[in-house]
Order: sequence, then structure tokens, then C-alpha cells
Amino acid sequence: MKLTEVTNTTQLREFMTTPTEGLVKMMKGLKGDFLVLGAAGKVGPELVETLTRANSQAGAKRTFYAVDLFPKGSPVPPERFEELGVKPIAGDLTERAFLDSLPTAPNVVYMVGFKFGSSGDYRRTWHLNAILPYLVGEHFSKSRIVVYSSTNPYPHTRPEDGGSKETDEPDPHGVYGWSIVARESAFATSQLKAPEQKLCFYRLAYAQHLGYGVLVDLARMIWKGEPISLAIPAVNILSQRDAIDISLRALEKCANPPLALNVAGPIIMARDIVEKMAKLLKKKPVFAGEAGDKAFIANDAVCVKMFGPYRDKPDELIEAAAKWVMRGGEYWDKPTMFGRADHKY
Repeated sequence: MKLTEVTNTTQLREFMTTPTEGLVKMMKGLKGDFLVLGAAGKVGPELVETLTRANSQAGAKRTFYAVDLFPKGSPVPPERFEELGVKPIAGDLTERAFLDSLPTAPNVVYMVGFKFGSSGDYRRTWHLNAILPYLVGEHFSKSRIVVYSSTNPYPHTRPEDGGSKETDEPDPHGVYGWSIVARESAFATSQLKAPEQKLCFYRLAYAQHLGYGVLVDLARMIWKGEPISLAIPAVNILSQRDAIDISLRALEKCANPPLALNVAGPIIMARDIVEKMAKLLKKKPVFAGEAGDKAFIANDAVCVKMFGPYRDKPDELIEAAAKWVMRGGEYWDKPTMFGRADHKY
């Protein structure tokens, strides 16, 4: 099934958690249990389900742990993970006793972070995005860790230049971008004392889902007749299932010193996306303000060479988002704020 053929949340979940042959192959060869920190966020539940599906197809036996706060009334309760045969562990990672109690699994995916609200709460931003990563790095001193990071700290570049590369110097705009630099630096610092630890800084640009994402945000704005800013004139387009797949397969690529990896998808002009969607939605788009000439976009040539082409193409993702909005599909109310050129989140 293609994403353009998805019509309900059950089909969407099935689509987004379909593992690749490459991931199944990795699960056959990679040893040890898995632990996902921040498992109840936007990406976590589908990442964990993808893992368990790949593991089942590989015929492997291991234990999976899903760690998060799991507060009462959470939209992602621990039962969702239990249904997958995963052991949920509820607790606050900022409490040192809880962190120290976690099993030191050989394979760790770190998905904890604080973005929206970061510009107004410096203390929490630096606690969650800098101090906690150091402590996590210390605890999992012998693990492979894929650290969900971001392309946000890269300098703004012209789309025609192909996007920022992993070797480019960071030039963050705003406290969130600097806190991402701090997160990676904290893990790299803890690794200095952990020769057996291997890391991958998984620098993800916007991943596209139908419950949230840049494309759904744009489609909803067109549908409602809301003004659309082109201050950020271009974005990378990547499906969430491809983002999940690469992040898990990156466990085999973790290294000491850390591997930095851009995962982003093709660079697409925002105006082109809007115009294609407007035709599908049969609406006239409304633009606001002057179009910018630079964007924070990434070059993912290293990733594509390492793992091969992505499964889902930009035109399919654009069409799927427009159709989903026309149908009144489920929306998670987690706006990306992709048009914020000042990076104040």
C-alpha cells in the first residue's frame, strides 16, 4: 500500500511501522536487548512497533523496554507497548535514582528532548537537552546509542547550494538550536570516559506523518484559507517511516568518536509544495510577507550512500497529506512552526 491509498488511522499505523528488509536483516545479526528513552513521543510508539515487527520477522528473541513518564491520561498509555510484548517503564529520567535503575541494554534509542516552549524556559531547556544527555551517556557507558538530534543548528543556506553537510560548522539561531549543540556535546563528553560506547548523532530534519508534520500543516492552512509564510523558502521532505527505519539501522553504524548523520530527504521549495496542494484541495493559497532566500536545510548524501534511497517520494507525501486533510483525518495538534525564521519555539 502507498501512503496515498491510506484512508484511516489503522492503515496509517500499519504503513508507518512496516520494516524494510535491511532492518529485518540487521535484527537477525545485532545482539542484545533494546531500550527506547522517550518512547511515548511523536515518533516513539511507531518506532517501537517497527522494531518489534522487524524482530518478529527476523525470528529473534530479545527484550524491549519503552521508557517514559506515562502520566495518567497520557494519549500513549503503557498498555500500547504491552500489547506489542514490550516492557514499559514509567518514571522521570531527570530523577537520578530512576535513571540509575534502568537496565543497561546494549542497544539504546534516545528520543528525549524539549523544543516547543524552549525559548521561554531556559532552565528546563538546558536541563533536558544538555545535562540529562550527559547523565544518560554515563549510565549507558557500554551501549550503542542512536541520539535523536536535529539539523536545526545548521546555518541558513540557499536551496540551490544543496543544504548543510555534517562537517559544516553550526550556526544556531535561538536557544533551541544551541541546546541541540549542547546535547551532542554532552554525549560526546561522556563518551570520552567510555571506550566501549558507540554513538550516532541522528540529525533529523522534519519527518512527515499524516497526524502531524510540515505537509499536513501546509495542507490545513490552505484548506482553511490561512496566510502562509515563505520566510523559510524550502524544506527537506522525508516520511516518518523512512526516518524510523534509518534511525534503527544506524545502530550498526554507531561509532567512537560519534558518527554524525543527516537524515532529511530531498529539498523542496515551499511555494511548489503549496501550489501542488492547492490544486489537489481546489483552493487558492494565501501567502503572507516576503519570501526568504535561505533556509535551514540539510544535505543527506552520506545517509543515502550508506542506506540506499528512501521508500517514500515527495510527490506521494504531498498528495497523501492533501487527501488526508480533505477527508478530515486525525490531527495530533502538534504544529511544526517550520516557518519560524527566528527559531523561537
